Amino acid sequence: MPSTYAVSRHGSSPSTGASSRIPAASQSSGCYDSDSLELPRPEEGAPEDSGPGGLGTRVQAANGGSERAQPPRSSGLRRQAIQNWQRRPRRHSTEGEEGDVSDVGSRTTESEAEGPSEVPRPGPSAAGPLSSCRLSARPEGGSGRGRRAERGSPSRSNEVISPEILKMRAALFCIFTYLDTRTLLHAAEVCRDWRFVARHPAVWTRVLLENARVCSKFLAMLAQWCTQAHSLTLQNLKPRQRGKKESKEEYARSTRGCLEAGLESLLKAAGGNLLILRISHCPNILTDRSLWLASCYCRALQAVTYRSATDPVGHEVIWALGAGCREIVSLQVAPLHPCQQPTRFSNRCLQMIGRCWPHLRALGVGGAGCGVQGLASLARNCMRLQVLELDHVSEITQEVAAEVCREGLKGLEMLVLTATPVTPKALLHFNSICRNLKSIVVQIGIADYFKEPSSPEAQKLFEDMVTKLQALRRRPGFSKILHIKVEGGC
Repeated sequence: MPSTYAVSRHGSSPSTGASSRIPAASQSSGCYDSDSLELPRPEEGAPEDSGPGGLGTRVQAANGGSERAQPPRSSGLRRQAIQNWQRRPRRHSTEGEEGDVSDVGSRTTESEAEGPSEVPRPGPSAAGPLSSCRLSARPEGGSGRGRRAERGSPSRSNEVISPEILKMRAALFCIFTYLDTRTLLHAAEVCRDWRFVARHPAVWTRVLLENARVCSKFLAMLAQWCTQAHSLTLQNLKPRQRGKKESKEEYARSTRGCLEAGLESLLKAAGGNLLILRISHCPNILTDRSLWLASCYCRALQAVTYRSATDPVGHEVIWALGAGCREIVSLQVAPLHPCQQPTRFSNRCLQMIGRCWPHLRALGVGGAGCGVQGLASLARNCMRLQVLELDHVSEITQEVAAEVCREGLKGLEMLVLTATPVTPKALLHFNSICRNLKSIVVQIGIADYFKEPSSPEAQKLFEDMVTKLQALRRRPGFSKILHIKVEGGC
């Protein structure tokens, strides 16, 4: 036995130095790092009794098995490491990470809205009752299951979410999908749970900003939540207010295209998910460059509306949009009236539209630059056109209608003439050639026909024109399809 014990002490001599360091490590604070501790390794050629359980086994064999085996020192070390590992601080979802909501989609499904699939049962090792069990806020890996229930009270750095909160967030998700943009922004200020759901990308699928004063930084902030947006509408937006000492020319020059940087962030975030883009009544702050940006980032666009009184679309931008977005089936690019550049949208633009999108179903064009040549080329190339809107185009006579219908428009179902003078014979020709025509809407005003609408002679002539148009409704083919609106009235 003396020789055996001596060999045992000699073999465990490396662990003696390590065991002297154990109290210093075990008496440290709760920030104990079990990975930093180096367990002793047996030296080369040393007996195996220096490993776990080696010393106790030799002592018991020497005493003939009469004495109880001494527990190895490394077992207490492992137990202390396990306890400190269980008490280590965990970080799941803190208040600073509320902006990152990319993992909420796995927690808003119907199966997880009902609660956890496996509820831990209270046992002798449980630290509290069943009501103290909570689920982690962040799912584990790529699955939708939550982490295991943890013991101890959660703190800000160790946050857990109960099944009741998950159910509430799932209910909020179902409701918030029907809210508009302004309401969602207000809902995010209620509490943390509301903010968590209100900033989820799946809620921001339809973005509508209208009648508001916004800046480019605001649009860039929305971009982080609009990664799944399929509809974006910017209507009647206003820039910053003009300074007291700032002239109108300086104000217009400084605010020109001021929202295009933020719009680029929105388009880049939405990417191929964006299907509908509408930009209307945003003079000077959004130019036709917006369509060029859309052609770079949103190649899956199907419906595009761009209407501006200061920067109508030109043929260069139409060519860029047609090269990048080939799937457009609805296009509304008629300039707003009064337009600062009335001839920018010309026959060349109409010809470019027909070459880029021959499969168009709905089209809205207009302006003083639209003539018979461009309309005929458009009708010849877009054979599938079903809806055609002409806004502030020169007078449509029977000769113009015959030229346009000779080239195409055989499948036209709806014709809208907004502020476009038209003769009764032209309407008769459209109805006779376009067999599928189901609706003709004529919106006219006295200012569309006469330069001096206040004169008595102009008013009398205009009343005679309206009477002749109304007389067409008594015809058998026009009784149900012709709708005439005179200066906002029926």
